[in-house]
Amino acid sequence: MDLDCGVLDGAGFDSAAGLKIMGGKADRYAKLLRKFADRQSGIVGEIRAALETGDSATAERAAHSLKGSASTLGINSLAEHAAEAETAIKSGQDVDETLETLSESLRIAVSAIQGAVTE
Repeated sequence: MDLDCGVLDGAGFDSAAGLKIMGGKADRYAKLLRKFADRQSGIVGEIRAALETGDSATAERAAHSLKGSASTLGINSLAEHAAEAETAIKSGQDVDETLETLSESLRIAVSAIQGAVTE
């Protein structure tokens, strides 16, 4: 698996931090990025669905989990947007707006991962 950190960094990632957490192993980092993109691409829809059923606790946990995963992988802007969504869900204020921002941030991150990680 090949990894182009320039693509990631151009999309706001801190690939150096992500690689450092992975012990400098680019292949491991690439696999985790791919897994992240596959598993998290629909998370905003899941958050919205939870909120529609009145399950704000599940929505909050999903945003919190996304924040942690993104932070670990060096996707700092996405982690920040996930933190903002988590806070909005807790407070019940500006939820739609923050979820729109989170959705766009996630779309950019997933697109960057797809462009940067090749087999």
